[in-house]
Amino acid sequence: MAPSAITPETSPERQTFVKNIKNSIDNHQPHTRPRNTSVANVTLNDGNSIPQVALGVYKAPNGQETEDAVTAALDAGYRHIDSAARYANEEACGRAIRRWLERTGNSRDEVYVCSKLWDADHGFEATFNALCESLDKFGLDYLDLYLIHSPADDEEKRLASWRALETAQRLGKVRSIGVSNFGASHIENLLKNARVPPAVNQVEVHPFCQREDLVKLCAKHGITIEAYSPLARGNKLEDPTITRIAEKYQRTPAQILLNWNASRGNVVLPKSLTATRIQSNLDSFDFTLEQEDIEAINALGAENYVTGSMHKSKD
Repeated sequence: MAPSAITPETSPERQTFVKNIKNSIDNHQPHTRPRNTSVANVTLNDGNSIPQVALGVYKAPNGQETEDAVTAALDAGYRHIDSAARYANEEACGRAIRRWLERTGNSRDEVYVCSKLWDADHGFEATFNALCESLDKFGLDYLDLYLIHSPADDEEKRLASWRALETAQRLGKVRSIGVSNFGASHIENLLKNARVPPAVNQVEVHPFCQREDLVKLCAKHGITIEAYSPLARGNKLEDPTITRIAEKYQRTPAQILLNWNASRGNVVLPKSLTATRIQSNLDSFDFTLEQEDIEAINALGAENYVTGSMHKSKD
């Protein structure tokens, strides 16, 4: 199933999302405080580390807006960029990353780069070719993380794609390998057949879609959850519980949602092309929610509010 949110460059939704990074104004900024640009790392089951917050570039165009956003994120302190072949913006991300590394003198291993295999490229040879194409578009020698974007309905092809990822890891084309949008049955099937277990499962997780059974299964096998749509696409920023807690901590609702997710040990992938929001999202992790507030947020999970269209399982 192709995601309905993936739209052409000319779609009204995309044009609404794209903003001029130099002129945009954030209407939900926190009170002035010293900026915290230190990003925590999470250790994966393969021993590699992953920065806990990433700039997501889902739906971002393959041009200057995205280059500016990636540059702003790296300047602010992000060290993790999450893209995908399907997003069609790997070139823009790569240009920004390479220019930033050249300008700052940082080494390649200072920036964690993730991309994903699209559904049309399942199968051993097709997967390996797709990975090499992504590397060419980024202009990089290796990726830090490469994911199967969603599970192919054809089990044979799905497992062949995983074998290709295992091979690419052994060859040094990618450091860690994982999956996205895999449900419990997909995870269990993969673990039975894989030589290397997935390091991560990137799925939609936020207070209104907590996917507790899937999260527990992944935790049992040391698979880190990467939470996409951690802000529920902005549709829950006015929820009374979230706004009440945000007022208590003098934070934005978005910062409360991100903090809750990260406090569970998840990697969070907020997306934005707006410089002020990019910074505000990064300022979400230097405070601790009290237990009563965590419990209030946990109670919101009963709604099971799913914003994406990539889910192929009920868990």
